[in-house]
Amino acid sequence: MMAKSDPRHGKYMSCCLMYRGDVVPKDVNAVVATIKIKSTIQFVDWCPTRFKCGINYQPPPTVVLGGDLENIQMAVGRLYIGEGMEEREFSEGRMDLAALEKDNEEVRLESADNEEDDGEEYWFD
Repeated sequence: MMAKSDPRHGKYMSCCLMYRGDVVPKDVNAVVATIKIKSTIQFVDWCPTRFKCGINYQPPPTVVLGGDLENIQMAVGRLYIGEGMEEREFSEGRMDLAALEKDNEEVRLESADNEEDDGEEYWFD
């Protein structure tokens, strides 16, 4: 889960630091020590560990701009078809997504129009 938060407010139970690529444990320990010394993040007193660190030594995958995205999409499609998904479900999914996007845009435009009106609030049951 990704969440936007301000670490200056409240106390936290723990912190998870995940690294990928050319990282050595000494560097990770230095970062943890720096966070502890600065005390900008407050942790609860009853949780002694506070930090969980993970290192994946494999470098992150590189994305080539202008690469062959169509081949990747086809490979993913074959993977799902191999797991029992039918090809028509992809086209139905695309149509459903397009309809949702259109509905979302209509609601956004309507809400913008309503805000420009006399400021009345509308409730839907």
